[in-house]
Amino acid sequence: MQIEEWKKDMLLTENEYYYLLASLLEAADKVANTASVYEAFLKNIKHSAQKELKLEPLEIVINPNNKKYLVTRKDANELINEISGDILYLDPPYNTRKYDTNYHILETIALYDNPEIKGKTGVRKEETKRSKYCKKQEVELALEDLIKNAKFKYILLSYNDEGIVNLDRIKEIMSKYGTYKRYQKEHKRYKADNKRKYKKNYTIEYIHCLKK
Repeated sequence: MQIEEWKKDMLLTENEYYYLLASLLEAADKVANTASVYEAFLKNIKHSAQKELKLEPLEIVINPNNKKYLVTRKDANELINEISGDILYLDPPYNTRKYDTNYHILETIALYDNPEIKGKTGVRKEETKRSKYCKKQEVELALEDLIKNAKFKYILLSYNDEGIVNLDRIKEIMSKYGTYKRYQKEHKRYKADNKRKYKKNYTIEYIHCLKK
């Protein structure tokens, strides 16, 4: 990849490198022959996937107040012991599907490595990035550990009605640590294809609220 060659030859600053990489990821996603995620590809090439891959400049958002922000890839259950604040918003995976499988092509572009792959779609074989929140045997313990150790006044948890942990169990866990309320909103279901059978045409998004 040309961007990697420029980086190797020290022709790019760190910011320039990541800017170009972000442009490439966005461009690649626009021409991907998928319904949404990369765990499966469409049998017929859709119109957008027939277009030329084109890198375009991304908008640079200027920080007007010169505030400091922290972006990290650290495990949330480890990070929670290092941070504190007023409001904590949580949006964990709610089913067993892994993000690194769903977006494995973008992961490989970003890392520019040569991973061991498996399956028809060539997903990454590694299992190291499987979240505890994708595992039925671990998710409840992980969630309670996160809520218990959160040094925040308000905690908001977004969770789908088809999640691994049911509503009553989430309420039980969160109610141990403060005053609990729940809000909900119905959304039209996204359908990846017309052949798959769906139990219902909508999903419900719940916002579980806790005041510690």
